[in-house]
Amino acid sequence: MRVRLIGAAAVLAGAALVSVPAATAAGAEEPEAIVEPAAEVALPTGESVGIAADGTLDLPAGEAFSVGRNASGERIVVPVDAIDEVASGELEAADFNVDAPGDGFESETETDAEPNVTVTGEWLDGSTPAAFEVSWRRVGTDLGGGPEYTADGTAELSLEPGRYHLVTMMYQDAEDAESDVVSAVQEIRVGENPVEILVDGSKAKPLGFDLDREAQTESVMIDVFSYGPDHEEGGGAWLGLWAQPGGDMYAVPTGRLSSADDVGYVLREGLSSPEGTTDPYSYNLFRHGTGGFRGDLTPPVRDRNLARIDMDYQALGAEGVFNRQELSEHPDYPAGMYITTGEVALPSSRTEFFTADPEVEWEHRAYFPYDGGPGSAWDLVHHRSGVLDAGSVQDMAWNNAPLSVGIDNIGQDWPPATFVRWDELGVLYFGPWMFSSSAGGEGIHSEYLPGKISLVQDGQVIAQNSEIGLGLDPGRVEAGELTITASADRNAPWTPLGTHSEAAWTFDYDPAGNPVLPVSVVEFAASGIVNGAAEGGTVQDVVLEFAQQPGADEQECAAMTFEVSFDDGATWTPVPLDRDGNTATASLALPDDAAFASVRFTAADEDGNTVSHETIRSYAIA
Repeated sequence: MRVRLIGAAAVLAGAALVSVPAATAAGAEEPEAIVEPAAEVALPTGESVGIAADGTLDLPAGEAFSVGRNASGERIVVPVDAIDEVASGELEAADFNVDAPGDGFESETETDAEPNVTVTGEWLDGSTPAAFEVSWRRVGTDLGGGPEYTADGTAELSLEPGRYHLVTMMYQDAEDAESDVVSAVQEIRVGENPVEILVDGSKAKPLGFDLDREAQTESVMIDVFSYGPDHEEGGGAWLGLWAQPGGDMYAVPTGRLSSADDVGYVLREGLSSPEGTTDPYSYNLFRHGTGGFRGDLTPPVRDRNLARIDMDYQALGAEGVFNRQELSEHPDYPAGMYITTGEVALPSSRTEFFTADPEVEWEHRAYFPYDGGPGSAWDLVHHRSGVLDAGSVQDMAWNNAPLSVGIDNIGQDWPPATFVRWDELGVLYFGPWMFSSSAGGEGIHSEYLPGKISLVQDGQVIAQNSEIGLGLDPGRVEAGELTITASADRNAPWTPLGTHSEAAWTFDYDPAGNPVLPVSVVEFAASGIVNGAAEGGTVQDVVLEFAQQPGADEQECAAMTFEVSFDDGATWTPVPLDRDGNTATASLALPDDAAFASVRFTAADEDGNTVSHETIRSYAIA
């Protein structure tokens, strides 16, 4: 699981899910929201932090943020240049809680006792840092506290006698998105007398990666922690710097620690080749350091020891750009945000290198520039590599037209499927991808897409929504036949393709059966499509695949049809198929005088579950 359960409202916010009584279909009642549609938190400093359905944060570009956790594990996200205002009390830390705004920090170690520990941070040159923060954990326990924010380089703590781990971060150039940081982990002993501790930045070493090629940082996440036995989220000591692009990173080597608990750091960094490089490249890197900061903090990382993916970035019918992001998933150290590797021109190509680690799985995505903040309609293009092997080389093509309706979520776990009884959250969820692609292991999710989706049983509308995404209490749906209908129109500024899609699924629902529901689509691949367009006057080889949701009970295709339109759906022509089981082939002659091809499919499985779906302007004809 990527993130802890923040609660159904926060986790499902990205779908803007609502459930309405059947009477709504006749206009008798207004929709009743079962989860809040908010997908962003406004910080008191003016920035907006987006929260995706999987709990990852979408932080504004060109900013650097200090990220901490309170005793409940909720994230407090403070712009580095506002730490001094939090330290002075001008701003409240509680107002930077993005998971439960207003809760702030409440540490089990807080006390009314007089401070007995003074922690002072000094920068590389001995000067006072622009901002300083301290978190702590009592050795032998998971009892922790902080962070304490200070703008004068000195924090005062009230701690009971015992041994503690201090996790600290100090910043310079805090007004800059390229804020420099010095991190440290050290052990202290608190007795009956006051203790003064120095975090000596003059001993700090550069922290990062020594690469074969020159590269510039696009984004960075550095999480530093000391966790005790039986650690639970919210316990221990933890500090993070999440920045785009971030500045120079340093760390003070850690001395002797008496505890063998989980103490260390995780560094995630995305880098790209300098602007104007003839053959562009990028690095997507992950490192887990144990025992605090030890050994070579900037170890050599050779291209030959990384995994390489040669990316082919197609256009979707129009030249443009999109923004590339990576998620490096570790079972013990979840990623809190996607790392960016910069803007990519469409069409173009780039060589991309990835850390090869048996415990790290890679998810790749990109998004097109869009108007508005979090909650605006946008397209997310998804690929997934999983674990990558050192020295491996593979190709990956992006923006693989034709576009059509999809149900494969490309291995994401939040939500775990597009049509699912989500038992973990007690939600019956329906979220088809209305303008997706299916070639090369790719999927395209149009989030916050206006449209209409309805759930019907026994002729009655049980639930519906005005955005594509629907969730309701499973207890409201009895066993039997269900029908889901969905339709959406759009005029996307990044592509002329996919102006309308509609679909209908009818299937048997068993409340005690497989939570991944028995729905399908017809996946469509056609030869000769480059940058979203095929050449007019040619004959395409077409392959159709009866595709079920990953994880659903296997079914065989019992029937399939295919129709094409060259006038945006005004007229349709059946296309003869040669079907063998779940796969069918066809030849499709493209006219010289058409601008787009639109597609329509039907299919049924052996149990009688059916699907029909169509997409207007699936691909262009040039």
